[in-house]
Formats: sequence, structure tokens, C-alpha cells
Amino acid sequence: MEKIVLIGAGYAGFKFMEELKRQNKDKNTEILWLSKENFMTKKWLMDSYIVKDKDEKVIVQVRDFIKEKGINVHWIEDEIETVDTQKKEITGKKGKYNYNKLIIATGSKAKLPRIECAESVKEKITAFNSFYDFKKVKENLKDSKNVAIIGAGPIGFEMSVNLSKKFNVSLIEFELDIMLALLTGKPLYRKITGKILDLRNVHVYTLTRAYKFEQNKLFCDNIETKENFYVPSETIVFAAGVKQNLPVIDGYAFETEKNILICNDFGEAWIRDENGRRKILNDVCAIGDSCYYLNIGNYPASAMFAERSGKNVARNIFQSKCKNKKRLDFNPSLYSKFLDMILRRL
Repeated sequence: MEKIVLIGAGYAGFKFMEELKRQNKDKNTEILWLSKENFMTKKWLMDSYIVKDKDEKVIVQVRDFIKEKGINVHWIEDEIETVDTQKKEITGKKGKYNYNKLIIATGSKAKLPRIECAESVKEKITAFNSFYDFKKVKENLKDSKNVAIIGAGPIGFEMSVNLSKKFNVSLIEFELDIMLALLTGKPLYRKITGKILDLRNVHVYTLTRAYKFEQNKLFCDNIETKENFYVPSETIVFAAGVKQNLPVIDGYAFETEKNILICNDFGEAWIRDENGRRKILNDVCAIGDSCYYLNIGNYPASAMFAERSGKNVARNIFQSKCKNKKRLDFNPSLYSKFLDMILRRL
């Protein structure tokens, strides 16, 4: 009997399990689900969760999901430390597990720029990464009038728009434009997002680096003009991109981003090390924003893409036997759909 193991309980992993149930009609496959958390966070609802007085239902319990969907899977709460693809062995803090096919859906974690600050105000600086971070931000905002968001990517943009309904928001971006990584080659869309921020009275600072926080002031400098200035802020939120959140795989660590887990548009994974060499990972797939997608050149970090990749890889596991794999559908209207999703929530 073939054994499929999924690591991770993010949105991509949940969608993978739903599709796997549909594909595994003969029930001839043993399925093991490993995750260090017993719930999934609906990250796309986090900005509204922070703003609204009434809490959004943003948590889905893994056990409840398995029961509701009727999925024949064995779930174990364990934090995975290493993967050996030669032995096909996974090592966690609680035990070791074997697999025939491994799916990595461990998601990403926030990048944290260095900002000088006193120990007493560190609690006012928060990443936008986990449910616990979101709760912390919501608590900080109770005593805040001014908010600084560092990073003008999709998360920073959407947070700025929603928080501007109640707070004075400053958006700090190191690059020369907002949403630059996602909307490369799409200047019209970037102009639209800029206009939305302007209409919401969000103060946007591009080509800007934040370097110190003290006495409710975030001190910055302009990279181009070298001008120093500050923006008022009682709460600071980092939304400055993500990096891979992975266990050690075949001795390769990913904490410093020297090594990168990459997948093609079938979901098949390999590692590119710091010297540019490629290591193929046999019978290993990666989904969601746990990996870098070669053919679009970035980490998508969107719920829409997580769903698409999870479903596609589940289909490919069974279709590979009849050599009928399906590529991920990178719809050319992804950008307009993304903006439409945001505009409908304004």
C-alpha cells in the first residue's frame, strides 16, 4: 500500500486533502498528516479580524475539518525537524515517519528587518505571520492612533487600506514602488493601488528604510536623498515579504535563504543550493508558499494560488501512473483577479 505524507496545516494543505479524498476513490492509499499546529489560520481574513470589534472566525481545527470532510487520514501533531529523501524518512520531535510520496505544505514566515529599539517597546513591533501575531497586533491597536506598516506588498497594501478606516497609517517601502514584486511589468495596476492608498489618506514612503523606534516615533531615511525623518506610530507591523518555513532537507537548511526549495508547475520539488547546484528530490512535491515557483519567479503567497497548487498536486499523484500530469494553471489574469479581490473588500 502506498503511503502519502503531508507536512503542514495551511490553506494549501487543506485543499490538497480535499482533492486527495476525491482522487483516492479506491481507498488504497495510506495517508498521514503531520503538523506542529492543530489548526489552520485563514490569513486572508486577518486584516478585517484586526479592525473589527467582533472577532472573525479565522481558525479551522484540523480534527474538525477531517471529520466534516470524512477524510480517511491519520493526523499527528508534531513539529518536523528533518527530512531524508534517500531513506524516505521524516524526523519530528515526537517520532519518525516513512513515506512513499511526500507533500511539503509548511508555508512561509515573515521577514523581520532590524530596527533599533528599547526592550520596553519591543511589544509594539509585530510581524504579520501567525494567528498569535494577529492577536498581538489587535491588542496593541487598542491604545494606538498612528500605525506604521513596513512593506508595501500585497499584505502591506491590504492592511493599510483596512486599517486606514480607523487609524492614521504610514506605509514604508524599501523599493521604488508599491506592489513591485507582484506587479512587475504592470505599471497601470501599481498606479491603481497607489490611487486607492491616496484616497484612503495612507501616507506612502517609497525608497525608505526604517531604522529606529522610540517614544512613539519611527525614524526613517530616504535611500535616494539620504534625508532623515520620522513618522508618528504607536504600533508597527512588519509586512516586508516572506521566506521559506522548512525543516532541514537532506542536510540543507533554509533559515538564511542561501538554499532555496523550488518546484515546477507540476509541483515537483528540488533544492538550489548557495552555489547554484541543483538537487532533485525524488517523490517530493511542494505546494502553497512553502516554495519558490520557477515559472513565475516568486513566492505567490496568495490563498488563490495555494488552493490551485494543492488541488493540482493531489491530482498529479494519481495521474502520474497513467502519464497524464496536469500543469498548474497560471492564469494570465491573475493580477486583475487579485486586485478585484481587494477592491471588493474596500
